[in-house]
Amino acid sequence: MALGSIRESGKLRNRLVVAVLIALVTAVAGVLRARRPQLPPPAPEPPRIGYSSNGATPQGSTVRV
Repeated sequence: MALGSIRESGKLRNRLVVAVLIALVTAVAGVLRARRPQLPPPAPEPPRIGYSSNGATPQGSTVRV
């Protein structure tokens, strides 16, 4: 036989089968992980009370430079 005794070729075949199974399980786990629902992006920060969206200061306050 080219591969040696029957016992050695059986060990080699078993190792190949185990390696292929591990690769298959890893690939399936990767696909399942990629298909998981993604979290939505975080909501924008709400505006601060008393401030306008254009950056103006609240009424009644003064800005000293």
